[in-house]
Amino acid sequence: MTLLATVFDLDDTLVDSAATWQQVMRTVAAQQGRWPERSASECVDGMVDAIARGVFGLLPGAAELVALAAELGPVALVSASPRRYVRAAASASGLTRHVQAIVTGDDLTIGNRHLLAARKLGLDPVHCLAVEGSAAGIRSAHAAGMTVLAIPSAAVDSDLAKLVAHQASNARVAAREICQLWVNVYALSR
Repeated sequence: MTLLATVFDLDDTLVDSAATWQQVMRTVAAQQGRWPERSASECVDGMVDAIARGVFGLLPGAAELVALAAELGPVALVSASPRRYVRAAASASGLTRHVQAIVTGDDLTIGNRHLLAARKLGLDPVHCLAVEGSAAGIRSAHAAGMTVLAIPSAAVDSDLAKLVAHQASNARVAAREICQLWVNVYALSR
């Protein structure tokens, strides 16, 4: 197996957005008198506005992590979030210059975003390293056949840990892990 590309999750793996999503949804719900599932557009507007105001940004070490991965091969972003928000977050944080493919919640209602990201990169998923933070993302990347490096936002249970090749506590540690993974895989593939 040779790793040729890296596929990153966006929310809470690269950008510190969870608290802002929660605040925006609460605000929209209060304004509309209902929970925001029916007000998705207003929630996206709130997040794009929060990005423009600098309410949240990249997690420590995330910019360096993506830049390192881009030096090693093509990079894709995956997110269950809407395209308008993902593009705004990637652009404002400077990630866009490193990214060859973006897959969002608007691209697939059913199916595996990681598979689509590999397809957009023109690669078999087994040649992709997925950097994920959520249980759903880890499962999705593993199901696609990718090697998974987890930067979990919560503790990883033992069943989930079996799906992860490596685990890092933050983006700076993940950068070291990516270097080691690529060195090990390169040595094995020669």
